[in-house]
Amino acid sequence: MTPLDKKILLFAVVVALLIGAWVAYRRFAVEPGGLAIIEVNNREVQRVQLRPGETARRFTVRGTRGMLLIEVEGEYIRVVTADCPDKVCIGMGRKSRPGEVIVCLPNRVIIRIEQLTRD
Repeated sequence: MTPLDKKILLFAVVVALLIGAWVAYRRFAVEPGGLAIIEVNNREVQRVQLRPGETARRFTVRGTRGMLLIEVEGEYIRVVTADCPDKVCIGMGRKSRPGEVIVCLPNRVIIRIEQLTRD
């Protein structure tokens, strides 16, 4: 193994450790819950508080090409059904941490989680 190979290997290990630390921080240090902001075509249509222990509730949002059925259960939000061809937004699963997003491109719907600020 040449000195250049050792440097490349060391660099790859450092990058992997930094990525692992970032993922662990996001997973364990950032509290779930907050505020889900739902936008259609870059306009806010609804805000939903994500609170642990709340019972499940469902509501629909009209996108530009059809409807999305959204479920909020405790501190989690997800898309249950959508009138889009690929259903990628459904596959994105449940989201609960600030900074996470669910996107339905054909319907131009974005659900983003933000930290709930207490005034």
